[in-house]
Amino acid sequence: MPAAHEKRTIDVRGYQVLVGIGGNGPPLLYLHGFGDHDSWLELHERLARSFTVYVPRHPGFAGTPLPDWFQTAEDLAFHYVDLLSEIGVEHPIVVGSSLGGWIATELAIIRPALPRRLILVGALGLQPKNPPPDIFIMEPDEDLPFLFAAPRDAPAASGDAAEAFVGRWENLIPVARLMWQRPYDAKLPHRLHHVTAPTLVIWGGKDRFLPPSHGEMLAAKIAGARHKQIDGAGHLVALEQPSRLAEAVIAFAAEA
Repeated sequence: MPAAHEKRTIDVRGYQVLVGIGGNGPPLLYLHGFGDHDSWLELHERLARSFTVYVPRHPGFAGTPLPDWFQTAEDLAFHYVDLLSEIGVEHPIVVGSSLGGWIATELAIIRPALPRRLILVGALGLQPKNPPPDIFIMEPDEDLPFLFAAPRDAPAASGDAAEAFVGRWENLIPVARLMWQRPYDAKLPHRLHHVTAPTLVIWGGKDRFLPPSHGEMLAAKIAGARHKQIDGAGHLVALEQPSRLAEAVIAFAAEA
């Protein structure tokens, strides 16, 4: 039976944040990436069987206002510290996908005691050995081979095609704020020692945007972190393998 969920608007220091909330159990904060910004996905539904899941929408995505203070992933990390305080959630499991993984990493750096556990899925933020494909110069659907292991099976955009086209470019605006020509922070490796939460780094085995070796490198730089590869998934593991990703999160959260 599907878990009951709702979409709630939370005032965070004057900014209205749309948050998908559902399930029952320990709190879990899910920070989305570029392609998984819907407020309730199959992955969230699966996680809601074990947790109370909170899925906020980043500023600027899906037509939301893009405030001037939003300039870095660290800015968004502080934003989510404030959101958690506003809704009264302490020590959640924090899951971040792609761009959301970068924000989750920054959150664990500035507030080491806040995450009960940290799961980074295809996380950006660390400088890669080779530059990733430039999504800002690609036409719609041209980026699918870099984001999905099986591009033909990629989730189709719902609704009007023209609206989907416009929505894609609108969503690239906040992404460009954070990572125009540089989807990483050169200072991040010097701050990762502040991460003290038990950490699991998950990577798609066929990620062509950032290869699995990048995930191994990230895990090696966080004390005690483990690396798990999910075969049959590209960069957007949350959309391509939601069942296996949910299983990995639930198993890691259950460890003593």
